[in-house]
Amino acid sequence: MPDAPLILGTRGSALALWQARHVRDTLAAAGYEVALQTIQTKGDRILDVPLAEIGDKGLFTKELDVALLDGRIHLAVHSLKDLPSLLPEGLVLAAVAERAAPWDAFVAHPSFDGAFEDLPEGAVLATSSLRRKAQLKAWRPDLRIEPVRGNVDTRLDKLDASAWHGMILAEAGLQRLGRAARIRQRLPLDVMIPAVGQGALGIVCAVYDERTCGLLHAALNHAPTAAATAAERAFLRRLEGGCQVPIGGYANRGEEGIILDGCVVALEGERFVRDRITGPVEEAATLGRTLAETLLARGGADILEAIRRQEISVARPRP
Repeated sequence: MPDAPLILGTRGSALALWQARHVRDTLAAAGYEVALQTIQTKGDRILDVPLAEIGDKGLFTKELDVALLDGRIHLAVHSLKDLPSLLPEGLVLAAVAERAAPWDAFVAHPSFDGAFEDLPEGAVLATSSLRRKAQLKAWRPDLRIEPVRGNVDTRLDKLDASAWHGMILAEAGLQRLGRAARIRQRLPLDVMIPAVGQGALGIVCAVYDERTCGLLHAALNHAPTAAATAAERAFLRRLEGGCQVPIGGYANRGEEGIILDGCVVALEGERFVRDRITGPVEEAATLGRTLAETLLARGGADILEAIRRQEISVARPRP
């Protein structure tokens, strides 16, 4: 056991702190003392702008990355879906903890007593995610999507005070914060493919800190989750997408190995390509790349290029 406590870096939101404490307690059970250090990220500071408009990779991770490389902290805990598919030089994904529910959930306004399928024509749903917006519009083009930011409780308060019919949130986050009773319905896979890594926790450390990396892997890594998310992250990496691009990817372990579903969706849902691939667990990364190539060839490349052109147009300064 290290002479001094391991310093665990985390964001300060209620969900991030839950995740950090969960990892701390797991390490404590394995005999390691851990102290938490809260670090604010750019994504935490800018709350009045939709995530897609900030347009910054590593929006919720950069400051923690710097702290790891500087040696101010020994490990950082992230929602795996927030981690870029390619980590900054000098950092490594030391462990992937066992995954909670990966699904997206429909949270209804208290005045709406129907199911997700009962939403009326022109219903209004809130989400901060382009992936969710695009898949919702692909499923029901008549839906109106409103952006929303803030932590889970803030979003729920905004929903209750709004005229929206409902909101889409990650099921895992609601469960972890004791808000599972707010879930009206889990969204089926044929409507909404989750974000890559959704429901899983990624534990990152500096490459040079081999001792810490080794103990984190031994104490925290869940092999089935690590294999499934390796397929998902390879899929995302080949598509060169980030958490603000409408790409969904979800892998699970079946009798035949890994089953990976993936999609690429235009921003307003007007174009949509998806497919599934199955293969051996030991070929997880290859499966991810292969599925990505399939979707790119079937129109995904054109969809992503159109999105990038739009991003450049929005970012270009006015004359």
